[in-house]
Amino acid sequence: MRFIYISLCITLLALCGCEKNTQTLDEKEERNPLIKQGQSYMEIKDWDKAEAAFKQAIQNKPLMARPYLELASIYQQHKPDYISSIHYYKHYLELRPNSEKTEFINEQIQKVQMDLAKAILTQSGAFLAIQERDQLRKENAELKQQLTSQQKLVVNTPQKSVTQTIPKSAKPAHSTKATHQIYTVVSGDNLTKIAKKFYGNSDYEAIFQANKDRMNSPRDLRVGQTLVIPYVEN
Repeated sequence: MRFIYISLCITLLALCGCEKNTQTLDEKEERNPLIKQGQSYMEIKDWDKAEAAFKQAIQNKPLMARPYLELASIYQQHKPDYISSIHYYKHYLELRPNSEKTEFINEQIQKVQMDLAKAILTQSGAFLAIQERDQLRKENAELKQQLTSQQKLVVNTPQKSVTQTIPKSAKPAHSTKATHQIYTVVSGDNLTKIAKKFYGNSDYEAIFQANKDRMNSPRDLRVGQTLVIPYVEN
């Protein structure tokens, strides 16, 4: 039992030592003149000089991890080179497998991989095609929604019956009323009397005009003569 306890203590001390060692190495590397110089360039956004400083640091000390992390950040955010960014992130993790930044770096690697895939699709035209496809799908969905709304509106709107209203004063196109009558002249008749009999007034002009083929004048009447009495609207 005592042996197991001692073994656990040794293991915990070893783990703490690794973490402390990692932190100590990171802090030590940040004090490197080239690392400090590169970070100073990054503060003033001179990415080219910062890149050169970190690469020089790697050339001088290939096992120094910090410059790999700085370069990965530059290639991810400021001088897009997604393949290089992934390479430098992974190289840092190889040199610092127990770093407390491991989870964060793995998240950044995934983001860079997504950006790389998007860039490849954009260059090939596939990304634009996908965007156009999504836009068309959106527009089609909106049109279907509008059509459905209009159909519901038509169904729910009461239909008004179309009824033709005929004014009371209007007359039928074809009247069944007689257009004229036949009258036989009797003794004592004249056009004035006949007009009063049929029209209620002495205006006989219509009767005379209707019978001009058989009358030379309004006074040309004979007993037994037939006259056409035209219908006159009062």
